[in-house]
Amino acid sequence: QASARKNAGVSVDMLSFDFLVMNVEESTITALPKEGCYVKSMILEGAKWDMNGGFLADADTMALFNPMPIVHFKPVVRKKTVTEGIYQCPLYLYPLRTGSRERPSFMTWVDLKSGHFSADQWTKRGTALLLSVA
Repeated sequence: QASARKNAGVSVDMLSFDFLVMNVEESTITALPKEGCYVKSMILEGAKWDMNGGFLADADTMALFNPMPIVHFKPVVRKKTVTEGIYQCPLYLYPLRTGSRERPSFMTWVDLKSGHFSADQWTKRGTALLLSVA
């Protein structure tokens, strides 16, 4: 809503997010973003983030959870969706993906670069982002 108000003439219904993965350490970020927010401490389940390439990669052997770098959730006017090379990764509040009647778990879809694999590969593996592992 704040972004819609800031950009006069843009309805909140016309906004979506760009997800910019920040391949930097938290200590190097010294200012708030002009629009949107930084989200840290997310956890990747079923994959890891390749810091050098900037895309999803195979998780290390016996590693179920891997840290995700800081992601900038940047509001933008809804654009045509690009599906080639992008995995729409589900973001859950906690590992119980079905949630409960009182507390749903699904939050949103986060667009991540799929790397050397297709988006279908990550879907079949059940790759997801979590905000908590407890």
